[in-house]
Amino acid sequence: MIEATQLKRRALVTGGAGQDGWYLIQLLLDRGYQVVAQTRQALEHDLYQGRVRWAVGSLMDEAFLSGMLAEAQPDEIYNLAAVSRPTMSWDIPIETTILNGLVPLRICEYIRRDRPSCRLFQASSSEIFGDTSSDHQDELTRTNPGTPYGIAKAYAHQIVGAYRQQHGLHLSCGILFNHESPRRPLSFVSQKIAHAAAAAGLGLFETRELDDRGRPILSGGKLYLGDVNVRRDFGFAGDFVEAMHLVLQNSVPSDYVIGTGEAHSIAEFCEVAFKVSGLDWTRYVEVDSSLLRKIDSRFTQADPTKLKSELGWKPKIDFTGLVAMMVKERMRTIELQLQQPAMYEKRKDRVDR
Repeated sequence: MIEATQLKRRALVTGGAGQDGWYLIQLLLDRGYQVVAQTRQALEHDLYQGRVRWAVGSLMDEAFLSGMLAEAQPDEIYNLAAVSRPTMSWDIPIETTILNGLVPLRICEYIRRDRPSCRLFQASSSEIFGDTSSDHQDELTRTNPGTPYGIAKAYAHQIVGAYRQQHGLHLSCGILFNHESPRRPLSFVSQKIAHAAAAAGLGLFETRELDDRGRPILSGGKLYLGDVNVRRDFGFAGDFVEAMHLVLQNSVPSDYVIGTGEAHSIAEFCEVAFKVSGLDWTRYVEVDSSLLRKIDSRFTQADPTKLKSELGWKPKIDFTGLVAMMVKERMRTIELQLQQPAMYEKRKDRVDR
């Protein structure tokens, strides 16, 4: 049974400046919450017109974390903060372990010791399943992580469940599959594709924005990617935060897979993205073997049956609509940049229409 949303509940959102944080904070404000949001660095612009109280600091600093929790006195905590990319976790494995694994434990300890009525949503990840052989992944699928990111997330997932069982606390995990939006950083492949498709559609031959190797995302009229046959369950971040909120309003804490139940390849993502720009993706996308990952989850597809049946959640934005939304927003952004002198110096006719 879903409990009615209570007005003026206090919510703490860690990682509030990220993609998910932005959508979640908007949802919470719309529903009458008092919101405290954590970010590692101060924001240049207040997107919420003073309606959000920001706590600026690193969650790996125990003194900062403890002080923030004590001051916020939250009724609900949404722990979204994390080293966000599996590939990055190989470069900073210790930070990944602390932020993705130990910080959730410290939050559980705070709730157990100081505020047992507080409810926790822990952002888990489909990366805990690793390169699974299962056709679909649900709450009972065996964990088999293959990166520091996935291993730390798996630890947090299990420790939250252990605290829930041991102490009877309202602690829940949402096993999040890939979720995208126009607010996705350019470091993610989905936004790289959307950006390249938008740029090519506007007649650009090369972009100012760079990829992980320090090269233009669209370089010489080409977007360079790794394995385009990898399949992912892509959903809309705005739909996912609705699920997060539903999980904490339920009277019974539990773990839920959050995903669409559909899988699409990177090649399909490219096809839809470039089609929005009126282009043939095969003329613009090249596979670069140096970008292939040694360890990767080649296939993820959520089975959100539990979430749908128990909480009534279902996604509102489909795959095609999601990709189109992202490309159109990148087009709008690039067009604004092009109005500024010398923003893009290298332009060339499109390779193909």
